[in-house]
Amino acid sequence: MKKLIFPIVSLGILLIALTLKAQSEKELLAQLLDEAQGSIEALALYPVDTRTAILEASKYPEALIKLESVQSKTSESFRNLMDSYPKETQKMIWDLTRYPGLVAILANNPGQDPQNLLDDFPAVIHQRAVDAYYKYPSLLSEIDYLNREWDHTFNKLIDNYPLVMKDAFRELVDLPEVLTILTENIRMTILVGDLYRNHPIWLLQQMDSLNLAIAREKAKETADWKQSLENDPQARNEFTASATAFASEYGYDDDYYAYDDDTYGYYSEDRVEVVEHHYYHHYPYWFGYPSWYMYPRWRPYPYWYDWGFYWGPSHAIIVIDLPSFYFTNWYFYYPNHHHHYPHLSSHLVNHYYGHRTSSNSVTVGVENWQGRNREVVTTDWLESARSQPDRFREFGQFEEARQKYNRSHADKPLTQGEYLDKNQKKYKTLTRNVLSEKPAVQAERSRMEPTVKRETEPSVRPPEKKEPTRKIEPSEKPKTDIQKPKTEPRQKTEPKAIPKVDKGSEYHRNTWEKSAPKVERKETAPAKPKTTAPKPSTKKTAPAPKPNTSKKGSRNVG
Repeated sequence: MKKLIFPIVSLGILLIALTLKAQSEKELLAQLLDEAQGSIEALALYPVDTRTAILEASKYPEALIKLESVQSKTSESFRNLMDSYPKETQKMIWDLTRYPGLVAILANNPGQDPQNLLDDFPAVIHQRAVDAYYKYPSLLSEIDYLNREWDHTFNKLIDNYPLVMKDAFRELVDLPEVLTILTENIRMTILVGDLYRNHPIWLLQQMDSLNLAIAREKAKETADWKQSLENDPQARNEFTASATAFASEYGYDDDYYAYDDDTYGYYSEDRVEVVEHHYYHHYPYWFGYPSWYMYPRWRPYPYWYDWGFYWGPSHAIIVIDLPSFYFTNWYFYYPNHHHHYPHLSSHLVNHYYGHRTSSNSVTVGVENWQGRNREVVTTDWLESARSQPDRFREFGQFEEARQKYNRSHADKPLTQGEYLDKNQKKYKTLTRNVLSEKPAVQAERSRMEPTVKRETEPSVRPPEKKEPTRKIEPSEKPKTDIQKPKTEPRQKTEPKAIPKVDKGSEYHRNTWEKSAPKVERKETAPAKPKTTAPKPSTKKTAPAPKPNTSKKGSRNVG
């Protein structure tokens, strides 16, 4: 009997150890979810093969750091190269770099008819490729050189790693959104990689479960958003008006891809026609993304993408998702939006209260906005404003007036609380939130001494908002001088959501608005028509076949 004691005791200790270890792993994963919720959720939303590649790459954080360092140098070289050219030229070249191998084939075949070089590329890009071939041959050669340098460095960087890691990194280079998440959240990446190294099957199962849970949550959020807009016509009308203002102010990502009845499908009363879209092609990771974007944005999306809806039959909006972070960041940053669209502001806050634990664009937008305006936007005020849109209108008027005052009194600007103290009778729904002040400031106020000067505005902010230059009519057609692409085959299909890759790439950034976003506004573009907006694509476009080049194993441009 004594001989059995040791095995039984050992088994008991082992079970206890395994239980404690399992608890430890669960606690670590829970901690990661708490610290980097948006990033973890974004990674979990990708398909299983991509999730596996992400986990494999996470085992080698030092390689990710080296990759980021190389990317930083290459993107700086590319930006320096582009800075000497006009904005329109930059936009054209940036667009060409998205098509795999296109720059290489243009740069390495001088003296030929460029039309003969473009058979493997979409017709929509041909005219710009021809223009660049004749007008900017030296620029194309320099970009091709940077491409080859990057390719050589990248292959050398991963050369001594296991084959599975090499495959993972090669896949992720074509998903720059993912690499951005992994490198900007390197502590999370290290911990996830360690978990995967020690418990691969367990972590894969957790990611699978998380994928399903997040997908269900996102679906419910979208359904709630859609239903709430249907039930609130005032908010819906203000939402569409603000979407038009957003598009007019920022221009469009897809300037070169004007929608036309002869080239792109539309959702109409008698048919649903869809074609594959260009926006699956991303900007090359090693070049970065264009400087006119306010945060990492690796693909030029259709104009309806940021709104989360497009126009269907009978001028009805077809909601496919919540508005993007790009849109909510813009909306909450400018106080005149609350002045002009108070019902939409109230509607957004109502959605926030229904999904406060989420990392969606609305929740993050409301939280960051309240944080920036904590001197007057108290929790009680926000709760009341959910059902009283006029409170938002008054806040917008208050903040517009304060900013105007500060522009004319730059030597003695006032904080929100200070300005409210001087104008309390005019803004009756607002109350100074003294709890938001530092203890020293509260002590000064309690002694009725002059208030301590505080920062009045974020240190970095977008340029002044420009109002639309003209009224945009729903019936307007887009104006463009760009050559129309050839008609692509059409197919009938049922309406579906935007491609799944967008779900992962549109991850939240809680730090976007800790200081105001740095923005370079795009030129105002002609309005897109509301009544003839294109239906989103339902299947992924395969990248253009890679042309034969002299460089073996090339990963040129894209």
